[in-house]
Amino acid sequence: MRIKYLLIIINIIFLGDLSAQNGNFSSLPMFNQMYYNPGYAGDGNDIEARLLVRNQWMGMPGAPNTVTFNVDAPFKLFGQRHGVGLSIGQDEIGNFLNTDVNISYAYRKSLMQGEFGLGIGVNMISHTFKTDWLDPLGTNGAGDNYIPQDASQEPLLFDANIGLYYKADNLYLSVSSRNFLGSRVEYLQSSTAGTEGTASGSKQLLVGQQVYFSTGYDYQLPNPMFSVQPGAFVATDYASTQISVSSLVTYNKRFFGGLSYKPTDAISIIAGIDLPSGIHAAVAYDVTTSRIIKFSTGSFEFMAGYSFSLDIDKDNRKYKSVRFL
Repeated sequence: MRIKYLLIIINIIFLGDLSAQNGNFSSLPMFNQMYYNPGYAGDGNDIEARLLVRNQWMGMPGAPNTVTFNVDAPFKLFGQRHGVGLSIGQDEIGNFLNTDVNISYAYRKSLMQGEFGLGIGVNMISHTFKTDWLDPLGTNGAGDNYIPQDASQEPLLFDANIGLYYKADNLYLSVSSRNFLGSRVEYLQSSTAGTEGTASGSKQLLVGQQVYFSTGYDYQLPNPMFSVQPGAFVATDYASTQISVSSLVTYNKRFFGGLSYKPTDAISIIAGIDLPSGIHAAVAYDVTTSRIIKFSTGSFEFMAGYSFSLDIDKDNRKYKSVRFL
């Protein structure tokens, strides 16, 4: 049965000889903007650092496990605002371990009642395939040119990200593209011996382009102790599209909770806290609504972050929503 689960996961993620890989689809995208959009770098006046850990489809062998670390900071140069950021992501699913490092720069400019950031990033992606597995025939796939046998191979790809991020006092809009160059690499197979000699095969691996769109709004309720933050997040690689809509309620500008819905996938329960010290944390538990519920106890995601002000200018605007930390 473990083989069945593994094959299901691999078929979800990889299709055909040209394999397009979906990016990180977080249940807490409002806290993962630096990973999705280089234009977010330097947003506000704070240095921000965030760690997100996601265990997807818990209880299913070979299920995805994702760790993401983001840090960004604003700075001024020649009288202009800029931002720099670093994102490190590691995604393990089945026998695949993918690591990407993204270095971002954003040019920032005031626009109407807010500020936009136009960003670009360089993305370095490493792929590792672990060969300690069994196929349905009870072998390790030896002799199949579509299954890498050399665990020492770790193809390294270089690609680029681009994005635009806009934030006003109670609104944000984000649109970005990761790996828009569509890098490919030849994943060499081990040689297979035959009666007529030795032959080797290869598989071309495609890191598919992903496009992300997200938005959120901070609405102050008549009771000044409460505010509501509806939001939406869309991710697509043109082959498939994933959507989530969410609504959070914030109490006393410190405690927040709410729900997120991913059609045909899951309902997420979200809760978190924002401390005056600059420490903030959030958790999300996904109740699976797809057929995977037969094999999984759900998904869990955790975010921990810290921010502190640089006071690089005298902008006294304050953002009340936890989305704009």
